[in-house]
Amino acid sequence: MFKDRIHAGKLLAEKLVDVVNGRNSIVLAIPRGGVIIGNEVSNRIGAELDIIVSKKITPPDSSEFAIGSIVHDGTIYLEPNWRTYSNDEQIAKEIKIKTQEVQRRLLQYRAKPNYNFDAKKTVIIVDDGMATGCTVQVILKWLAKHDVGDIILAVPVMPAVTYEIFKKLIQRTVVLEIPTFFSSVGQFYDKFDQVSDEKVIQVLHDSQIWKLE
Repeated sequence: MFKDRIHAGKLLAEKLVDVVNGRNSIVLAIPRGGVIIGNEVSNRIGAELDIIVSKKITPPDSSEFAIGSIVHDGTIYLEPNWRTYSNDEQIAKEIKIKTQEVQRRLLQYRAKPNYNFDAKKTVIIVDDGMATGCTVQVILKWLAKHDVGDIILAVPVMPAVTYEIFKKLIQRTVVLEIPTFFSSVGQFYDKFDQVSDEKVIQVLHDSQIWKLE
């Protein structure tokens, strides 16, 4: 159990110290909660902090059931259950809305959409926890378009079934808690308040992300 995101971030950072071991790294945090975790990690290991925004694509009858995910440049990941909804006119509308939302949030948080990755740099994807990992799947697909070095996925908690999936997809997966019984990320935090846009912007501004070229 973690006290809050800062506590979880500090614990995750300590576990990453030996894993990163002096590599030229960049922390790619997923807003909003992941930015709090990512800030602790980047400070501890001496890495840049950056963000990537991804959003779940959901059917019209369920706002929580993910059938895919998308990032700002239109890169899309589709779950196997996508086929059930592939002919639904509302899905095309949903994709358009989510693309616009991702683009808006990225510019709000980061001020620019371009990324310049160093091929020798290790990318550490960080979030405050994962359930199915749908939003991370699209990030992996997006990173495959860029010339990056190794990829590490680092989160405080994810269910065992999700861990088994991602340890086959990524060079290294670092997780503090891997429960067999899992209902939500929030159940593993004493305090799991919503992180405001203002807080995200403050953290990123303090880390000088807006000055990144």
